[in-house]
Amino acid sequence: MDKAYDFALQLDKDLCTGCGVCAGGCTFGAIKMGDWPEVDPYACRLCGTCVSECPVGAWSIADEPKAETAADDGGIFVLAETAHGRIAPVTLELLGKARELAAKSGRTVEAILAGNGVAALADELIAYGAERVHLLEADALSAYIEENYAKAVAGVVRSLRPDMLLVGATVKGRGLSARLASMLHTGLTADCTELDIDTETGLLRQIRPAFGGNLMATIVTPGHRPQMASVRPGVMNATERDAGRRGEIVRHDLSAFKPDARISLTGEAVKAVCGNTLADSRIVVGIGRGVKSRAAVDAITGWAKKVGAAVAGSRAAVECGLVDASQQVGQTGQTISPDLYIAIGISGQIQHTAAITGAKKIIAVNPDRNAPIFSVADYGWVATAEDALPVLNDISF
Repeated sequence: MDKAYDFALQLDKDLCTGCGVCAGGCTFGAIKMGDWPEVDPYACRLCGTCVSECPVGAWSIADEPKAETAADDGGIFVLAETAHGRIAPVTLELLGKARELAAKSGRTVEAILAGNGVAALADELIAYGAERVHLLEADALSAYIEENYAKAVAGVVRSLRPDMLLVGATVKGRGLSARLASMLHTGLTADCTELDIDTETGLLRQIRPAFGGNLMATIVTPGHRPQMASVRPGVMNATERDAGRRGEIVRHDLSAFKPDARISLTGEAVKAVCGNTLADSRIVVGIGRGVKSRAAVDAITGWAKKVGAAVAGSRAAVECGLVDASQQVGQTGQTISPDLYIAIGISGQIQHTAAITGAKKIIAVNPDRNAPIFSVADYGWVATAEDALPVLNDISF
């Protein structure tokens, strides 16, 4: 193991007698006896009990592990996300942004593809801009278990020392990026809406909304590597697919990979949601708190299904139980960029409108002619949802 990333609790085997006092005295059950005492870094809380109770002083707690410092030769890495045998759209968007950043910084664009049976997707990553794909395949990665994926990816990142690591801010990506940043002892700027290169320093400028979307914060990571950012889906553009693009596929040997023994997959539950996914739907219909009845919600949902639209909701609609939380659009939900967004009964607070700015056209339906949603809409209709529904039902796309 790379000493720079050893766990803080250290055992001096030259002093250890194998007496087992540390294992017996560990409150958290983090130390197990084998040929030598072995510590589980996930269970250990660094309380120091083993250090104080060891009769020969074999245990010690080291200083904070050293983080990777700035380097000039690392590439721009994109952590690929897969779903149902396909590359997630946000990964393709990140590859497009990575190519843009690479053009400014002179770095390579590389992707990390982890899973089992995903090798066929490597060519797709190359077609969308990756110059090199690092393939991590193992039986232990067949099911998405965050701890296992983080362990496998962190090992490769430590070895290859990229300058930047970009991750999609999806349900999977948010948790995985945070875990990786902790394991790699680097910073993470979450939910970025823009990335750029500082022309003077060469640092990654990580831009995201702050204070409820009232201002935009620009964050840099000058002293640690990789510079990590998670990026909201739908806010960046993928490059055109080029099937003739050539790249390198590097297979990493995971034959010795040991999954987290504490976690196993016992089953999967699939929950159906209405219509297409928000990330790839051309038309999205948003429901707000102004839709007063369950009957109106059902009618809007039925119409959306008829026209091939995905159904979304504001935070207020989610809190009222009108829309499932997985369909929330806004500062604390998803960011979307459909061809057409139809907001019905949504007031248009900045936390919501910040997440729909990527839409090509916005139609707002609201009975309050002074509602903020009209200031960002291309077309507005002052009407209640109930009054608008009969007209909408006659519309098809």
